[in-house]
Amino acid sequence: MFKSYRDRLRLKADRAAELDGSYGQTISVMWSFAITAAVIGLYFLVYLNWSSLPTALTTSDQAGNPGRFIAQVAKENLVTLTSRGPRVAGGDINEVFTVNFLRSTIENIIAGANPAHKFELEVQQQDGNMFFAYELYPMTSVYQGVQNVVVKLTPAAGPEPENYLMIGTHFDSVAQSPGAGDAGTMVVVMLEILRQLSLDSTAYQHGVVFVFNGFEENALQGAHAFTQHRWWERIRTFINLDSSSSGGREVMFQAGPYYSFLMEYYRDHVSYPFCTAAAEELFQEGLVPSRTDYQVYNEEGGRPGMDFAHSTWGYLYHTQYDALDTVPMETLQHTGDNILGLVRALANAPELANIEEHKGSKAIFFDFLNWFLIYYPDWAGIIINAVMAALGIALIFGSFFILAGNDDVSYGRIVGQFFINLGVQLISVALGIGFSLVMAVIMNAACGALSWFTEVWLIFGLYMCPFIICTVLGPVLLIRFYKVEDVLLQTRIMLFLMAQQIIFIAILVAMTGLEIRSAFMFTIVVVFFNASTIVNMIIRFRQFHWIYVHLIGQIIPIAYYSSTSLTLFSTFIPLQNRGNAEANPDMLIALFAIEIVLMIATFLTPLVAMMRKPFVYFGFVVAFWVISIIVSVTPVGFPYRAETSPQRYYVFHLDRNFYEFGGELRKSDSHFYIHPFDVYSPDTIVDTVPEMERATLLGDECDRELYCGIPYYQNTYHARRNIAWWLPANKPALDPPVILEFLGKESVDVNATRYDFSMQGPSHMSFYVSPLAGFRMLAWSFSSDVPHSGVPWNGQDVHYVNFVHGNDYSPHEFWVVIGHPAGKPLTEPSLILNVVGHYLNNGATRTGEFQQFVDGFPDYAHVVAYPSYLESRVF
Repeated sequence: MFKSYRDRLRLKADRAAELDGSYGQTISVMWSFAITAAVIGLYFLVYLNWSSLPTALTTSDQAGNPGRFIAQVAKENLVTLTSRGPRVAGGDINEVFTVNFLRSTIENIIAGANPAHKFELEVQQQDGNMFFAYELYPMTSVYQGVQNVVVKLTPAAGPEPENYLMIGTHFDSVAQSPGAGDAGTMVVVMLEILRQLSLDSTAYQHGVVFVFNGFEENALQGAHAFTQHRWWERIRTFINLDSSSSGGREVMFQAGPYYSFLMEYYRDHVSYPFCTAAAEELFQEGLVPSRTDYQVYNEEGGRPGMDFAHSTWGYLYHTQYDALDTVPMETLQHTGDNILGLVRALANAPELANIEEHKGSKAIFFDFLNWFLIYYPDWAGIIINAVMAALGIALIFGSFFILAGNDDVSYGRIVGQFFINLGVQLISVALGIGFSLVMAVIMNAACGALSWFTEVWLIFGLYMCPFIICTVLGPVLLIRFYKVEDVLLQTRIMLFLMAQQIIFIAILVAMTGLEIRSAFMFTIVVVFFNASTIVNMIIRFRQFHWIYVHLIGQIIPIAYYSSTSLTLFSTFIPLQNRGNAEANPDMLIALFAIEIVLMIATFLTPLVAMMRKPFVYFGFVVAFWVISIIVSVTPVGFPYRAETSPQRYYVFHLDRNFYEFGGELRKSDSHFYIHPFDVYSPDTIVDTVPEMERATLLGDECDRELYCGIPYYQNTYHARRNIAWWLPANKPALDPPVILEFLGKESVDVNATRYDFSMQGPSHMSFYVSPLAGFRMLAWSFSSDVPHSGVPWNGQDVHYVNFVHGNDYSPHEFWVVIGHPAGKPLTEPSLILNVVGHYLNNGATRTGEFQQFVDGFPDYAHVVAYPSYLESRVF
């Protein structure tokens, strides 16, 4: 029986060989499943490594670990810090309780410090202003009574150091969020670092300044306030700490720029490196809708530094769920170990004594699986990329001699076949990219966007599978229908791989020419294919053996890109429901999916064409794609989950009052305003919140009133005016009231008039100043220069001022100078002034009607809801 079965197999093989002369060079389709399983297995091994964190040390471990960061001490401080609820700037919890907590904790650290150190502690209170020169919505930020808790550590003996290292974070939180992750984790990490430095028996060469700033969440005013402090002049470099998630590793995503020695210290003194220049470029290109204090210290203050943040799965960032129990002690230990080692090294760094002499180029940097750091200056990157590209091309065309000899054909025959394969591979990759992007468009148009928001695995089916389908199908169809008798099948497959290498080299050269440092992502894949090609040239591309060499050469790149994909997706997926509600959130995720599968799969998919039944694997991929589409339209594909991946809503209870030029009240009304944050705002509440039956779009209100007459929390919210909704409501309860007092006007000269005002109200306010047609702003008290206007309204310039106060509640006086045609009488109107107040600090100000409206939102919704006031006057 067994002999008969073997005979049947042999006869079947003989018949196949008669039909296809390449049969002896093919491999079983099971190879495709085995390779797929190996890639998935490697991915999960990388995931286990990526998600593993060091064991958290407790107070009982202190004696056996002198000088080590103790996570339990930090966690206990976090318990106290978050015990009173949200720390909104300008409120008592932030300005009194938190400031006192920081002060008392630091005083206790000082009391137990080693005598080798001297300390200076103070609470800075500062007024100031700065300008954000955004193209469409520029903003002048004005602050009054901002509080920062600052402490300086210097040697007890000897003169005061001339150079300081600064480490900073913010202690305020957004409204209705406990702020345990953002940035409570970094506050307590800094406190424990300060404690550990204070216990060291040897003083440091440089001073170390710890800055706990109280106004980051409102236009970075706390950081700007510290740049006005007397200690700022001696700051040579800084470490900024922030967070957009509650756990995981902290990523170092901005460094320098131009002071690459900072990366040397990071490389040599950080225990668990996690950084990439690609993250820096993505952040600086605005793909992350956020800013950190790094921007102020670096751009406004002119100091080089390093920017760190927790960014892993930030679904709970700025929500009510960013609470104490979401912050693992292992995260505190990981961050504490890294930053403590870095601070100790930089506090003794000789470069700080003459830092300008160390100014150089930007750096290319990335970690490998969090094991070690690879770092080199960008000029070296240009050389490396050029050498690897040239070597890759030389190896490919040098390999053609060996392949031609193996197949007993001419060199020109191999070159010709190569360019045919290159054309097919280019078409396959282009179609794969197009197919995936079209899928993103279709999913968004069919109301299937964000189906992967919670069920992340759907990204593979929806956006990776279409790319794989195309890059498998191209080589398979060419091999199947374009018969080449004189070139071996395995040679044709190798030429496909070399064609893909040429594509990567072209991308590498283009990105290098454009000075994009993220080109190193392609350097990696080119380097390892070059290495496997060299080995295969040595063994002269021996049949089947070259496959093993090629696959082994892909292990390290696949491992690296698996880690990269985890970082990309864990950072950017949670961002997609708090960005531009008019944009397609699937598009960016599809682009990332394409990039990852391009790097991981395109050196593997041509191998399918060498298999005996390639359409079995092709069918498997198509089936998974179809299943993913089906699942995405079921309840499994619904984006949001309560407490783990919530939908975000901002709802404001508006009190609006519009006055004529003579002071008569023209209109007074109230509304609930719903600001859209993602593509499903407000679709998910239309059928569940009864009041939404009365809701309408703003419509022509934006033509009638300056900036729609909406008290926007940020002027950028105006960009979403076409998709914003509101509905009528009764008036809210407002305490304290907004009091705008007109102090008078006087002629500056025949072409200009000065208007003086006094304003008082809640901690968060803003102004829209809009000269009427024919008039212009010449000067104002908010800054030395009048900045450019934002998006105009009915032909009028619009200048936006964001104003906040800390513990200084005194009235704020300001003036504007309006230019007008000569001889224009002062009795005629020349400007519209809108004054806005936001009541973020007092949850009790919600009316019963407003609370009922908010309570009607589904349990998966995080709703930031508070009253706002707008008063519009003509002067």
